Amino acid sequence: MEVRKGIIRYEGQELHCLKAGNGSRLLLAFHGFHNNAAIFLPLADLLGDRYTLIALDLPGHGNTRWSLPFFEKKDLMALVQGFRQDKHTDKISLIGYSLGGRVCLNIIEQQPDWIEEVFLLASDGLENNIWYSLATQNFWGKRIFRYMCRNPEAVLRKFEWLRKLKLVDESRYKFARTKLTDDGVRALLAYVWPVMSHLIPDRIKVKNCLNRYGIRLHLFSGKYDRIFPPDRSKRFINGLKNAHMHIIDTGHNFAGRDTMLAVGKIILETAANS
Repeated sequence: MEVRKGIIRYEGQELHCLKAGNGSRLLLAFHGFHNNAAIFLPLADLLGDRYTLIALDLPGHGNTRWSLPFFEKKDLMALVQGFRQDKHTDKISLIGYSLGGRVCLNIIEQQPDWIEEVFLLASDGLENNIWYSLATQNFWGKRIFRYMCRNPEAVLRKFEWLRKLKLVDESRYKFARTKLTDDGVRALLAYVWPVMSHLIPDRIKVKNCLNRYGIRLHLFSGKYDRIFPPDRSKRFINGLKNAHMHIIDTGHNFAGRDTMLAVGKIILETAANS
C-alpha cells in the first residue's frame, strides 16, 4: 500500500501526517505516547479499500514541530476540519490509541455531527486520571511533576517504598521506572504531558453526544492491560446505546503490527455486519 507523507502548516507550526488507502471513508488516526503515526500503517493493508487513512504525529512526536505552549481543542478541530475539506466529506471515522483515544474523545465532544464511528484502543480519558490532573492542573502538582522529571532516582526510591507497602502495584511501578530512567522518554514526558493538558474531555458530554448522534463506538482493551484495564472500558460503555467491547490478547501495547492487524480484522468484521 502506497504511503504519502505530508506537512500541515498551522499557526506557524508544522504537523506531519501519513496518508494511505483510497477508500471513500475518511479515517483519522491518533497514536499514543512515545509512538508516531506509522503505528497505524498496518491497518492500511487491510482497510485501504474501505478507508482513506490519515495518521497525525501529535506534538512532541515523529516529525511534527510544535512550539506553542499548548495543543488546544480549537487547534485540534481546525486540523480535523482541514482533513474533512481536503477529502470533501461530511462524515469521518476516528481511531485512537491510548493518548490518541483521549484526542478522539475531544473531537466527539466538540463536533459529534461530523462522526460516523470511533475505534478506541486502550484509551486514555475514559475515567479521571488523578495523577495526570495533579501533574498538569494543580500548582503544587506541577512543581512535583517537574521535580520527578529532573530527579528520577529520588522519585523511584519513593515508588519502591510505596510498592513495598502495596500502595503502588507492580505494573505501575514498572511503568514509572521505564518512563523515568530513560532520558529521552523522561524529556518527552516532561514536554507532552503539559502541552496536551488542555485536551481533557467532558465524559458526560461525550457519552450524551454518542447516544444523541448514534455514533458507533468500538472499545478495544488489552486482556492484560494494567494501565487502562478492561474494567474501565466496561464502566464507560454503561448506558451507551451503540457501543461494543473487544478484548485483545495483549497488555497495554497496541502499537505492534500483529496487534494492529488483529484490530483491523475486527474492524472489517464489524463493517460487514453494520
